[in-house]
Amino acid sequence: MEETAKKALVLDDEEVILNTCREILEETGLEIITSTSPAECIDIASAGGIDLFITDIMMPELNGVEVVRRIRKTNPRLTVIVITGYPSMDTAREFMKLGAYDYIPKPFTPEELRNAVSQAIGAKDPKKSMRETLVLEILDRTSDDPDFFDRLYMEGSEALKDYDISSEAKTAIATGDVKWIEENVGKLTDKQMMTMARRLESEIW
Repeated sequence: MEETAKKALVLDDEEVILNTCREILEETGLEIITSTSPAECIDIASAGGIDLFITDIMMPELNGVEVVRRIRKTNPRLTVIVITGYPSMDTAREFMKLGAYDYIPKPFTPEELRNAVSQAIGAKDPKKSMRETLVLEILDRTSDDPDFFDRLYMEGSEALKDYDISSEAKTAIATGDVKWIEENVGKLTDKQMMTMARRLESEIW
């Protein structure tokens, strides 16, 4: 008996983004439904039959946080991926509280979207990946913010107490454990690798 294709619902106020997502994700074998209407997506997702919901954040009619919050009332187990052109730690935390699986900043590559979707479809713990993706954002902050880098030097993992990530992730950042991060979170960018190399060479944090 042929397995029924899993369905992904994509919400964005820009048709070009919806078309791009459709083209990328149809290659994965998913059935793709797209919409520019938050209200329509709330109705579709709340009715069930959707395996994955992908949403933008900043939309004129209703923002993505509120859309996910309303869907969660009737479909609390739906896997959610967030895409946004305005990434921030505060927004990431807000979606994490709602149980979002992943958080992808625009512009994204086809590979980034496909990988996030493939992992999300097979996820057993929808919140874990969202938490651990914060690791990469912390590393970016470490690269760009000398004061934060110095705090890690002085305080170690204690400097990360406000971040909702696992103790293992905090230890990996504090000790420069590239292997753990890439095995559990994802491949580091060149800039992130340079930051970790700086930590290892200087014997700091």
